[in-house]
Amino acid sequence: MDTALMIGVIAVSFLVVIILLVRLRRALDEVTRLGDEMRQARRQLDATAGELAQCRAAKDALVEAVFDPVVFVDDDRRVVACNSAANRLGICKVGHSLIEATRSYELDNLAGDAIAGRAELPREFALHSRLFRAQAARFAGGAVLVLRDVSELQRLGRARRDFVANISHELRTPLTAMNLLLDTFRAESANITPAQQRLLGQMQDQTESLTQLVQELSELTQIESGQMPMRMVRASLHEVVSTAMTRLLPQAERAGLRMVNAVPEGLRGLFDPDQIRRVLSNLLHNAIKFTPQGEITAFVLSDEEAEKQLQKLRADPNGADLSVEDVLIVGVRDTGVGIPREELPRIFERFYKVDRARGQGGTGLGLAIAKHIVEAHGGRIWAESTLGRGTTFYFTVPRED
Repeated sequence: MDTALMIGVIAVSFLVVIILLVRLRRALDEVTRLGDEMRQARRQLDATAGELAQCRAAKDALVEAVFDPVVFVDDDRRVVACNSAANRLGICKVGHSLIEATRSYELDNLAGDAIAGRAELPREFALHSRLFRAQAARFAGGAVLVLRDVSELQRLGRARRDFVANISHELRTPLTAMNLLLDTFRAESANITPAQQRLLGQMQDQTESLTQLVQELSELTQIESGQMPMRMVRASLHEVVSTAMTRLLPQAERAGLRMVNAVPEGLRGLFDPDQIRRVLSNLLHNAIKFTPQGEITAFVLSDEEAEKQLQKLRADPNGADLSVEDVLIVGVRDTGVGIPREELPRIFERFYKVDRARGQGGTGLGLAIAKHIVEAHGGRIWAESTLGRGTTFYFTVPRED
């Protein structure tokens, strides 16, 4: 072989070896890099697994710490997990459908609505002769249900209503006797002094206030307990407003106020006329008491205005899911002193009076009664007010079918 050719072959071979060594080095560097990345990824995976384990442990501890029964279901409404409280209740049947585990259509329906993404208000259902209030929330892959035993709350509420009803009943006889005695004394006005006559008048006023309080307590108890049936009929809102205003017209005239019935004459709804008249009377009476001058107007919102009000209600966590297709919104507006913003959430509580109302008389039950009547019609009542400019009360009534 020629020497030059041999040198060339050796040079090429040497070059090939160098190239292979370079590529091998690069491959080794890549393997080392990949190994480092795999180790880093493993460390991250271990850290994530640890965090997941901690989260799972925290979730399990939280669920176990909840006194109320908690049940997890998958998208097929099968029980996948629950806490000890649910196990003690006998509904922790993993793998079974929720309706098999609880025998409750209401609870199964609530879970279905939550899984479908429909926001639902809490529902009540009976289980093992106890009353529960259930709330559901969706999560990826199913829903979680929390059950609260409200049997004791129901019993206490019933005991409170019975107590108030009994007290109201027992007070009627002595109050009637006191009224008769006062009438007897006042009939002998020729034999008593003007000071005694004035005291008898004050006693008469206080007795009548107490009689009104007892009557309203009794009626509120009946409404709360469902013992006051609603006579739902198609009725004219204009006529109901007109009747309520006519009864209070002398009081408004003495106060120098004008009352306006702006409800369209042909507008009708589906409600109990006597009960809605009572709501309007309470609202109008309040407006007269706290309106030094001006006018009081009853009206019904247009569909566009009603939709704006209903949107505000839906934004409230406790708001109702009402629509303009189902309800009319009735308003009572005055030009009175107004109600402070911080007082508005409490004005429908029984016996609650805004500070400026302390010396105005009344029982503090009128708005509470109005609230229960409206809610018995499936509606809502609320108020908007500006200090010094007046207050507007709104409430809903069902539309005519």
